[in-house]
Amino acid sequence: MKKFLFVLLASLMLFACEEEKKEALVFTNYNVEKAYEKCNPEKGNCTFVNLNYPVAKGKENVAKKINDSIEAHIIQLVSGFNPDDKPETMEEMVDGFIANYASYREDFPDSDIPWEATVFAEITEENPKLLSIDFNAYTFTGGAHGYGSNTYMNFNPETGKVYTHKDLFTSEFKDFVEKDFRKKEDIPQDKNINSTGMFFENDEFHLPVNIGFRDDKLILTYNPYEIAAYAEGQKTYEYNMEEISEYLKIDFSLTE
Repeated sequence: MKKFLFVLLASLMLFACEEEKKEALVFTNYNVEKAYEKCNPEKGNCTFVNLNYPVAKGKENVAKKINDSIEAHIIQLVSGFNPDDKPETMEEMVDGFIANYASYREDFPDSDIPWEATVFAEITEENPKLLSIDFNAYTFTGGAHGYGSNTYMNFNPETGKVYTHKDLFTSEFKDFVEKDFRKKEDIPQDKNINSTGMFFENDEFHLPVNIGFRDDKLILTYNPYEIAAYAEGQKTYEYNMEEISEYLKIDFSLTE
């Protein structure tokens, strides 16, 4: 009887482990490419869309939340420049981008300046309490220049929920970053934050929209136009986790 119970217990444990493996959150890269009139981007003078991003599998409900958030973010990155476009799916967004260029060519047949939309998204930090994804995007639809940006999304891999700044950091974190920001940008601590030419709204410092994690570092990114003129480019600040650990609400060092 004891032997039978031991075998039964071992079987149940093995089954539980196998079920846990089935429910593990795993990622594969997915690529979407489409070009105007099947041109070849590598040969130049070609309008195209190229998207590369991670897709979650396992933990069905969690994976769906993460995938839906990633897709919605990429759609916004590519089509957000045009308020008339409101695609609901990745396919609609890609087809719409190419169709808009085709319409542009009909209106201006003498112009052959190609458009471009690229997004490369990669997982930059992954542990049981954090999934951080960096979206490196570039769009060009005519004009003086295109627009490049890095945006981050931070997920709770247990629920699929997107972390907000309030979820991640204490209220003191903003003061810490502002002091360091002023030092690095040569802005006196007792002067207006915009005294040297920054564009902070209401003359008040704010954290960047995009904060992510990479290689055990915290990355803060202000994209072009966010706080300064386009010519200033992207402004990025990095902190070792030890530097900012006291301002974190979640201990991301915990692993299973």
